[in-house]
Amino acid sequence: MHLVNNPLYKRSLEESDPALWSPNDVEALVIPGLSSYQSPRRRVPDFPHRRPVERCLEKLQIMDRHTHSERAMFSKIFDLIEYAMQRVGRDRQVSVVNDGSPKIEVNGESFSIPFHLGCTVNDSPIFHLIDSFARYEERRQLVPDLEHVAQDEVSTDGFDVAALIAQAANQKEWSSGPDGIYKAHVLYPTSTYKKLVLLTGWVPYKTVVALREGHETLEPITLSRELIDVPCDPHCDWNEIVLFQIIAGLIDESTKLSAKRV
Repeated sequence: MHLVNNPLYKRSLEESDPALWSPNDVEALVIPGLSSYQSPRRRVPDFPHRRPVERCLEKLQIMDRHTHSERAMFSKIFDLIEYAMQRVGRDRQVSVVNDGSPKIEVNGESFSIPFHLGCTVNDSPIFHLIDSFARYEERRQLVPDLEHVAQDEVSTDGFDVAALIAQAANQKEWSSGPDGIYKAHVLYPTSTYKKLVLLTGWVPYKTVVALREGHETLEPITLSRELIDVPCDPHCDWNEIVLFQIIAGLIDESTKLSAKRV
């Protein structure tokens, strides 16, 4: 892969924080992947206790950002994803847990990345769920007068790229990807909270090292973006819900990765 200039080269430790990465920094770190890329979709197990999911779907069916707070809408999406994640894990007989805050090393310093849900299988990361409020609260610690900005589903946020890099660094501990390239995922809602964006990044481990050690050049991260409907029909066939199929696919993918642990 071709090399590009490291936008964080010789940055001060404070300016190396992902909270302060500019849109130009992000643009320099990533290149677009195939627009036709589709994340893996797998079988969704039956839900023996349907009521918790039905309640979430019923709420999401009537909620909109004009009459309900964005935090309330995100809370229901969080509950739905967490429940589906746990149900798929039990069906696959693997432990799916919400792990600690991901960390990224830049120019010799370690930085935490905000998130709501960080799913792992046997310490192998699956995806991180985040939203604009988590990013805002983290940035406000450095910029106290910062105003909250609504979610932008078109642009890529620095925290999301940092989360992909952190996942790649974590995967390196357990197995080797093809040519030292690791696939990572970040999930976040759009501004309407009716869809979710799934970012998939292919992160060269050489890039993890280049950022950590402050190299002048690095290999860019390949990034693909998918839009997923937030389910809101309690009477639909849950096995056909794309979000559930993708959660199952990502868990299966991560389970295979953890089985290669070295």
